[in-house]
Amino acid sequence: IITRRSSNSKRVNLPPGPPGWPVVGNLFQFARSGKQFYEYADDLRKKYGPIYTLRMGSRTMIIISDSTLAHDALIQRGPMFATRPKENPTRTIFSSNTFTVNASVYGPVWRSLRRNMVQNMLSSTRFKEFGSVRQSAMDKLAERIKSEADDNNGLVWVLRSARFAAFCILLEMCFGIEMDEESILKMDQMMKKVLITIDPRLDDYLPMLAPFYSKERKRALEVRREQVDLVVGFIERRRRAIQIPGSDRKASSF
Repeated sequence: IITRRSSNSKRVNLPPGPPGWPVVGNLFQFARSGKQFYEYADDLRKKYGPIYTLRMGSRTMIIISDSTLAHDALIQRGPMFATRPKENPTRTIFSSNTFTVNASVYGPVWRSLRRNMVQNMLSSTRFKEFGSVRQSAMDKLAERIKSEADDNNGLVWVLRSARFAAFCILLEMCFGIEMDEESILKMDQMMKKVLITIDPRLDDYLPMLAPFYSKERKRALEVRREQVDLVVGFIERRRRAIQIPGSDRKASSF
């Protein structure tokens, strides 16, 4: 999906799409469909083809659902489409004012963040260093599945255990300390709370309605403070492990 905001009245040559209403565009049509966005988008694909325009309030979207077109846009013309639309106010709260690799606009800051992520987390050398972390997580996954199967006559909820194992790996990669089950579950619950909080609302597409959503914004700020407090605790624990070697037996060497 390529998204852009309407900034002026100049007419541009956009792909075809469903006719919309003034100001709100196709927003109410989507809301009245009662479908998830991807289901609604797939219905439009069948009618308008693999590339079409959708207007959601003040935001204009170009929907691409063909691999060849996506490759042309994102690979062959990468720099042209590399940046992102302006984040909505709620998402900005959780992206450190768009200072994260998944929220910052294309430019020096994004390139620096991406380089840091690739070199310090996703390089082949780092992956080798994280080998013991992955093995430990897989051992925990096997133990959890076996324990759950024993308690439920062979029935297991694989997704829940797999999610737990993934969190084991990601948290130790991010903070350099092995988390106990309670800490992992706390972070899991916090991420779920964040995802619910940043779920798009009507005022994200119609900023003029923002004054009517002041309670939701206040709640978003509260959730953000909870998230920061939780993460800072992990950071301080890692900092102590570095300052006092051997003080935390669960601290990683990387």
